[in-house]
This record gives sequence, structure tokens and C-alpha cells, in this order.
Amino acid sequence: MGAPTDPHLRSLSVRQLLGLYGQILTELIRRGVVRSRNAPAGDLAESVVAKAYRGQLAPQSEKSWDVRAADGTLLQVKCRVIEPGGRRTHVFSPFRSWDFHACVFVILNSATYEVELAVQVPADEVRRAARPSSWVAGHRVTVGQIRSGLDGAADVTDRLREAYEALDGSDLTAAVG
Repeated sequence: MGAPTDPHLRSLSVRQLLGLYGQILTELIRRGVVRSRNAPAGDLAESVVAKAYRGQLAPQSEKSWDVRAADGTLLQVKCRVIEPGGRRTHVFSPFRSWDFHACVFVILNSATYEVELAVQVPADEVRRAARPSSWVAGHRVTVGQIRSGLDGAADVTDRLREAYEALDGSDLTAAVG
């Protein structure tokens, strides 16, 4: 039997809920219950990118791209949740196809779920930078590569932060394709 929804939670903004979620994950990791912080991150990043680019989310069965921007650009979205000051090497989920125009890499702060960095990179540059991995049957890009810069990369952090802030009070179902 599920617990009733706390009325206090209903009064919180999306950003406040995600900040609380980050704190809960930290405690669950401390207790050894979970090992990863990436649970809602991918979906959140896709929603923020769709809003930032005035686009539509891809149907859930789409394998090659996540957002069709208002100008028709097909965007792949890759997201990682990173602990501030952490030294661990982080790798984005693998690329298994290249049928998109650009990738938006999003790095979220693990404690607050705020956008720390967002970078748009043309697909051909992502493909040049990605390293093959037989382990995941795809190609991978590290957070370090994104932070140090790739050819043709454009910093879209402010654009995504504005869209993220605008999520509170918006109806995201309108962005679903």
C-alpha cells in the first residue's frame, strides 16, 4: 500500500523537488542502498533541452535523437550527474548511432540538480572525439573531454539554465512529440 502524497511536496517547485531528491540520493548512497545518482537525470535533461530549443521530444522508441529543435535540428542529449569537486572519471552513455545533427551534453550538480555545464557539439565532432568501447557496443565521450572543449562546441549553459528555471509552472506534456 503506497503512502499518500505529502501536501508539502505539492507546494514545492520542480527545482525544489529535484534539490530534495539530490539530498535523498546522497543519504541513500551513504547508507549503501543505491550506487548511482542518474535516475531522473536523462529525462530531465531532455525536457530542459526541448524547452530551451523550443522543440519536441522524440517518441520513446526513437534511438538516434531525443529532441527535434524548432529549426528542425535533431539533437541527441547526454547527461551526467556529477558530485562537485569529485575526481572520478565520468563517461556519458554510449552512442550507438549517428543519425542526429548535434549533441547537447548536460552536466548536473549532484547536490542541487542545477545545470553546471551544457555544451552543444556537432555530430561529426562528437564522432571524432568518441572512443569505441566493445564493452558497451558503442562509442563513448567523457565529461573531461566536454569540459576541456571539443572543436565546434558551443556553450549553451545559460540557455539551458533559463529553460530549467522556466520549467516551474510549465506544462511539459506540450513538448512531447
